[in-house]
Amino acid sequence: MVDFIDYEQTEPRQRTTAVSSETRTMADEGSTFYVISNDGITYGRETAVHRALNQRKNEFTNLQPCRVLCVTWNVNGQLPTEDLTTLLSVDERPADVICVGYQELDLSPETLLLLNDSSKEQMWMEKMKAGLPKGVSYKLLKHIRLVGILLVVYVRESIMSRVSDVSTGSVSTGILGMLGNKGGVSIKLNIDMTSIAIVNSHLAAHQEMVERRNQDYRDIFTKMRFDNDEANTLKNSDIVVWVGDLNYRVSEDEISGEEIRKFAEKWEIGQLLRFDQLREQRNKHLVFEEFVEDTINFMPTYKYNPGTDKFDTSEKCRTPAWCDRILWKSNTMLKCEDYRSHPIHKLSDHKPVSAVLLVQTRVVDVQKKQLVLDEILKDLDRIANDSLPQAALNRTELMFDGVKYLEAQEQPITLQNTGTDLFEFEFIPKLEDRSICAPWLHIEPQKGIVDPGNVMIINFTVYIDNKAMKTIGQDRKLDEILVLHLVNGKDYFISVSGYLVQTSFGRKITDLVRMADPIRRQNLLVDIEQSPDEVLVDKDSPVALNIPKELWRIVDYLYQNGLFEEELFAVRGSPMDIGAVRDAIDTDGPIRVSSVHSVAESLILFLDSFPEPVIPYEHYPVCLEHCTHFANSKRALRNMDFSHRNVFKYICGFLREILSHSELNRSNAKFLSQVFGDVLLKPQLPETGNVAKSTSKKRSLFVYQFLTNDYDE
Repeated sequence: MVDFIDYEQTEPRQRTTAVSSETRTMADEGSTFYVISNDGITYGRETAVHRALNQRKNEFTNLQPCRVLCVTWNVNGQLPTEDLTTLLSVDERPADVICVGYQELDLSPETLLLLNDSSKEQMWMEKMKAGLPKGVSYKLLKHIRLVGILLVVYVRESIMSRVSDVSTGSVSTGILGMLGNKGGVSIKLNIDMTSIAIVNSHLAAHQEMVERRNQDYRDIFTKMRFDNDEANTLKNSDIVVWVGDLNYRVSEDEISGEEIRKFAEKWEIGQLLRFDQLREQRNKHLVFEEFVEDTINFMPTYKYNPGTDKFDTSEKCRTPAWCDRILWKSNTMLKCEDYRSHPIHKLSDHKPVSAVLLVQTRVVDVQKKQLVLDEILKDLDRIANDSLPQAALNRTELMFDGVKYLEAQEQPITLQNTGTDLFEFEFIPKLEDRSICAPWLHIEPQKGIVDPGNVMIINFTVYIDNKAMKTIGQDRKLDEILVLHLVNGKDYFISVSGYLVQTSFGRKITDLVRMADPIRRQNLLVDIEQSPDEVLVDKDSPVALNIPKELWRIVDYLYQNGLFEEELFAVRGSPMDIGAVRDAIDTDGPIRVSSVHSVAESLILFLDSFPEPVIPYEHYPVCLEHCTHFANSKRALRNMDFSHRNVFKYICGFLREILSHSELNRSNAKFLSQVFGDVLLKPQLPETGNVAKSTSKKRSLFVYQFLTNDYDE
């Protein structure tokens, strides 16, 4: 039983109306019909109208079938040398909508850093067009690419009049959002009254990176915004179809790689699917909740020797797996007519997968809709302004104890409608503020509708990343006052407080080199009036470390364990591992992780967290100016504070060591300079458009000078 705080008590009144009887039975149902404006009464009225229409849609709509072909294929950076009619034109009844998602379209270092130019895109687009079903006229509706992740949607010209509201979105899940090798893109469209979002994603690789894949999925699902509209999300789509190289493997925890290969070669699909990681994670309700996947009756789609139907026989000998999948969630009628792979295609180490979905979209009878709308409007006129909204919150204070860097904490508040009419709520900025809350706090949902007697759970999540870290004071306290506004009603104030556990992430380089002990082994109880920085840092000490000891520990681990690792700084680590690295360097404990890639990502996060970049802001312009002149670049470094200069030298020296083993780890100076250029050098003010692109290249060139030339001054 929730203990509610009642702010307004009025005697409930009974009312029977066309609107109330319909709308009050609906709670938090996703819909494409919500139209929310920003102006007082209109805001409430419009939403109530659209909400009532959505609830009564069966009275003025008919179902119309629409056949959708969805394809996913990881093409491994190959050129389109195969005929695609055997992929796109194999069905007796051609589809009305064709959605094709590619992964690893381009594996070149130039495209990896979200520079997003690729000569291969047009080649694949032309090949696709040639492979469309003959005798049917298709129109290219939209396409979107995030480096190697390309999504293309074609629509039959005969149904184009039924298509509207086309929008796109993308989310990069690469390190710091810089690397576009992993992430997702989406195209959303309305067919008749039904909104359909197609997502194409490429999740984290490697057998052991299950939690990283889960997190990639959650990031894409929660962060996807269409055309930068905060209200246009995957969550409020009628249908979401998710295709891609999801990279879930056949788990080797209970079965050996050799056994997996034997089962696969004998076509014992059922035996292998018992150990499928995606099924395991879905059964635990950790990913793709509410999504459906049809029965898998085809062989694993990965990994093959390119040009053959033979499983991988390379030195790595990757075990077979169903990496390539298609799932969907729907609040309307949807049937999967076929789910298959296409082994005839051999150019990649993956086989393409496709699904034919029969969707029932809603078509509006305009005359019937007008009759329903008239009833709704008359009813709203009758009850408008008849009573103020009444609400109760179960609490108005939230305390987050011991928040750790990059570890989310979540707490709920319950909002109940204690009145007799539905009400709308939204969080609004305080006076003179532009945002509703601090960057370290996330609220879901930020606005909504609650029916009489119903309850809305509002979740508050505190998450400290590098961006949020820069907004937190030296005392590491978290304090925020939120304003919960009832439309046409009163405001409620919610207090959020807590504290951030001390960490070396987000500290100044000049402070870290003067900390003798690990930050969480310091005695912080010396004087309650002193700030943590006054206790931790001996600013007057003439003795300072050459570099922060925490940086040395991370780099030393990579030196001992990662010099020969491929894709270092390109593959994301596990959130749990990154937390373990943080705790280890903050307490002087041992670094214990499941993957060296987690330590590599921790290094980038650590460097990115400094309030003042490794190359201080005041030296940023001159470094860009001399980015192609090594002698002048060295001269620019000499003018810097010794601790910043030492960190830069140390990182570049380590990267040169990695490059010296490039025959084994396949490292590339251009790629490393792009990754670290945007971490070591940063503009003080945000840059956009062509300016951002130009300065990013200059930052890369500056670092490149020190990776390809010896430097030890």
